[in-house]
Amino acid sequence: MSRTDLVLRSDVIEIRDGTHVLGRLEGGATAILPTAARPLHSIDIESAIERAEDWLMPFSKSLRGAVLHVQDTQGQLRQFLAAPVTLEPADVEQVFTRAADDIAFGRPMDRVLLAGLVLLRELVHHGALSRVEIE
Repeated sequence: MSRTDLVLRSDVIEIRDGTHVLGRLEGGATAILPTAARPLHSIDIESAIERAEDWLMPFSKSLRGAVLHVQDTQGQLRQFLAAPVTLEPADVEQVFTRAADDIAFGRPMDRVLLAGLVLLRELVHHGALSRVEIE
């Protein structure tokens, strides 16, 4: 299996299998979690999950068992996770749950960071990824 990369940029999100682009999402994090003038709420997470699933479902089966290499060009995931870091699927779920709890309890959360976490969680779940490496 070739290398699978998730590229998180401010203007676009791409997932690549080697040199082949499996999916491209224009707008970057705002395509998953649009900006708003109010703090984040749990319903925002649900909406972001739906958007992420809509984007990744057409190619998710081709990811089965892959190691996902995340190119975090904006650095939010690396900073939040104190990366570089390797995450197993259970670790991704735990980090996502921590972020969801923060939002449920009214603690501030960066939208770009949350969008990245939602996308990672859904890719791990629907793509049955073996692990995630944040670069």
